[in-house]
Amino acid sequence: MIKSIPGDFIVEEKADLPLGERGGYRVYLLQKSNWTTLDLIYFLSHSLSVPFKKFSYGGKKDKHGLTYQFITIRDKRDFSKRGKGFSLESKGFMERRMSPDLIKGNFFTITIRNLRDLESIEKNIEETKKFGFPNFFDDQRFRSFSPERGFFAEKILKKHWNGALQVFLTSIYPEMRRKDRQSKEALLENWRDWETCLRLAKYPLEKRIFRHLINNPKDFRGALQLVPEEEVSMLYSSFQSHLWNELLRRLIKEKVKDFEEIKGSEGSYLFWKRLDDSAFFYFSNLELPTSSAKMEFPDDLTHSRYEEILKERNLKKSSFRTEILTRVYFKSFMRKAVIIPGDIKIIDKGKDELHQGKMKMTISFFLPRGSYGTMLIKRLSLEP
Repeated sequence: MIKSIPGDFIVEEKADLPLGERGGYRVYLLQKSNWTTLDLIYFLSHSLSVPFKKFSYGGKKDKHGLTYQFITIRDKRDFSKRGKGFSLESKGFMERRMSPDLIKGNFFTITIRNLRDLESIEKNIEETKKFGFPNFFDDQRFRSFSPERGFFAEKILKKHWNGALQVFLTSIYPEMRRKDRQSKEALLENWRDWETCLRLAKYPLEKRIFRHLINNPKDFRGALQLVPEEEVSMLYSSFQSHLWNELLRRLIKEKVKDFEEIKGSEGSYLFWKRLDDSAFFYFSNLELPTSSAKMEFPDDLTHSRYEEILKERNLKKSSFRTEILTRVYFKSFMRKAVIIPGDIKIIDKGKDELHQGKMKMTISFFLPRGSYGTMLIKRLSLEP
């Protein structure tokens, strides 16, 4: 329905940058398609011969679409360039690196295709203007999640070092290439035969980990220390996001009479069409914390429901004080439960040239930092 071609999904990062003519960090506008933010930065680091740690960004942008975002490189040289699927354009200097706090939000221009009619989308837009939509973390956040083996971070919290390493090295996700899938399956099949795993390993990090295990066959804890901090941070965020989603799901089931479910990779996304005054007042003013050892809850209901979630998983809040990988830690922040999109409007509609006999609609809107345009599209796609 979306992302048929890169131009169907355009995301422009809006940031408040203290730009100047001088500074220790050069600021770039990075335009990309068919790249994840991290993959492209790794590529730029290698191709420009600039250490990865000198790159900074505010947010990760979707691979499938045309995206614009700001990054900084702690190097005064101008590395502006174009390549396959990207361009890097210098915009000036800052005295600080790019980070999430500089981002106001993102402006989206999205084409929805393969529609039977347009009236239902138009009606859903009007309802969303009034009642908003639940601010769930979307599937992009859970690409590292393995339904069979669970979350890397949960294994860490339970001190299952072998299980955590296995999740990291053998998990398969939907977008994975066939060759990578086969490689992961082979690693799992030969798990603990470290010599064979080393022969099967395709990437430098895998090889480093298996060489460590050949010399220290049961030192899973030491092997985990080889996982880069950036990847550990993403894996921790994935589990935090899942727990946050689960808390919001339970509150919606408790407070909202009528809702619809759309299946997601880590659970169902629940959407209302309308809210009564009491429910709207509650959710529109609600902020929920992400998980850590120290959290603040807006009321007793959210606290008790969160405690239920942890109990079901045999976890406690103190579990989030991890014994290993201590350079990365769980930090709690508050996240709005409901988003009302800004300046949402229809900018084009008509016949879909890619799907015979169907219609298309192009809409634009603004969302604050951390919210997902794909989640709004899920809401707008509900049947009337």
